[in-house]
Amino acid sequence: MPRTSRLVSCWITAVLGIAVVPAFTTAAPPNDAGPPTKGSLAEAVPADLRKKALAAARTGSPAHRKEILGKLAANRGDDTLDLVVRVGLSFKDESVRGAARNVISQLREDPTVEAAIIERAARELREGRVDTAADIAAVLLAAKAPAARWPVAAWLDDAGPAGVQLSWAVATAAAGRAAAEDVATLRGLSRLRNFANDHPFRRGVVRALIAVNSREGVDSLVSILAHLRGEARADVVAYLAFVSGRNFGTDAAAWAEWMAKHRDTLSLPPPQAEYPVPQRPLEAAGNHKDPAYYGIPLYAERVVFLIDVSSSMEEKGRLEKAKRELESAVWQLSPTATFTIIAYSNRAFAWEPRLVPADETARKEATVFIRSLEPNGTTATGDALDLAFTLDVEAVYLLSDGEPTAGRVVAPAQIVRMVAEANRTRRVSVHTIGIAAEPRLAEFLAVLARENYGHFRGVDD
Repeated sequence: MPRTSRLVSCWITAVLGIAVVPAFTTAAPPNDAGPPTKGSLAEAVPADLRKKALAAARTGSPAHRKEILGKLAANRGDDTLDLVVRVGLSFKDESVRGAARNVISQLREDPTVEAAIIERAARELREGRVDTAADIAAVLLAAKAPAARWPVAAWLDDAGPAGVQLSWAVATAAAGRAAAEDVATLRGLSRLRNFANDHPFRRGVVRALIAVNSREGVDSLVSILAHLRGEARADVVAYLAFVSGRNFGTDAAAWAEWMAKHRDTLSLPPPQAEYPVPQRPLEAAGNHKDPAYYGIPLYAERVVFLIDVSSSMEEKGRLEKAKRELESAVWQLSPTATFTIIAYSNRAFAWEPRLVPADETARKEATVFIRSLEPNGTTATGDALDLAFTLDVEAVYLLSDGEPTAGRVVAPAQIVRMVAEANRTRRVSVHTIGIAAEPRLAEFLAVLARENYGHFRGVDD
């Protein structure tokens, strides 16, 4: 399995906590979709072709299966879909499965058979054939959606956990294939209700689009940026800045204008699975107004700030400078954001034990808390991170000027492992800021950020 495919395949079990292969029930297509209809299809595939198709489904070689699929595409009947699934989607060879998807795509052009295609996907899902269901759903999702929710979205959105699982399976397969048809499928996934409401899934689909590394993928990233929520925007902006050498932040109109002129000259790297990609410093562009904390974008909707208040932060006025930066960040947060602050020295203690809306009252109260902080004690970095991960958070901003010296976990490598395990299913960005960081601290903070979708910034006194 390709590296990209292996990486994305872990999303299903990691995010859902279950395997991809068990049988389970799922919702049927919505009632208003109507029963499967024959539309303009003939009564049935010619008998001799059907006989050859069934034989090919049992013992056919890849070349023979693709030949039969071509004939099924040219001689469509009301049993074509069943034969295409048997001949093409029951086989592991990707070229055969791709040919089968092409035939289903042609069937999908007749809107009267869409309900039948959805029902077949639901049947495959109910009976535990998730790969086959994902192939069918991928074709349906790749079709351009009308203004209202189209039937496949209604089905997936209303299917509960099974619909979520299938959506992850579709994203996994699409990222692994990294083809233009899969960009359209991923773009379809971005229209689902689960994409809007679920941070890990939203970030997974965005990173699958990034992994494709194609101009079609760039087009889709630009098109969804204007409506994208939360920390997933950091991934899009970082990638667009990487491939373009520009940085327009979250200004979707500016990206669209620039891409319209330069899209065909982009020099894209090959598909890759190791992210985050290199990011130009936010302040290097100077042509957008995105909020930032120590130059790291404040895109998340659910934010926790961790500030070191140990004794060493008294040196050279470090804490006073850090307090001013934190106060500025709090006032830059989006009105739709929620946040809290955790200060730590010998122990970690929160301003608020839960995330609170970033309204004017909360910002003023947070400012009072920030200004009250005084340097004292040692550095319980692990405890602060542990407390942060008890919250429903998208991004953590950790500031420190020293290595961990107190708390339940002190060894930097162990803290990295602890956070990575806590973050395995959540895709939280852990951004780190090192104040006058010595090499060992800088390495610890850089690894912590790199292993958790974040960025490290070193800051001088």
